[in-house]
Amino acid sequence: MPYKVLLAKSVDEMLLRHTEFISRVSIPAAEQFLAEFEEVVGQLKTAPAQFPWDTNPNLPEHTYRKALFAKWYKAVFSIDEDKQAVFLDAVVDGRSSGA
Repeated sequence: MPYKVLLAKSVDEMLLRHTEFISRVSIPAAEQFLAEFEEVVGQLKTAPAQFPWDTNPNLPEHTYRKALFAKWYKAVFSIDEDKQAVFLDAVVDGRSSGA
């Protein structure tokens, strides 16, 4: 049974901001960013636990996982096995501090 992937409201804004930033340099790169994000969401639906724990010291230990994509970006999410749900809380640029 596939997992439900639920995006935090702020994720839409994050995706828009990252896409706008990338598109200023390259429209094909922005399209690739979105395609890779969609691939990650597909993987989260089938096997979210395949991704490693996020070891960012600003996050609680063994709570959030990360899925890296499009060279520098990561999706930060948690899994609720009881609800068969994935909560995608952020999409961050790994080049920025604290990511």
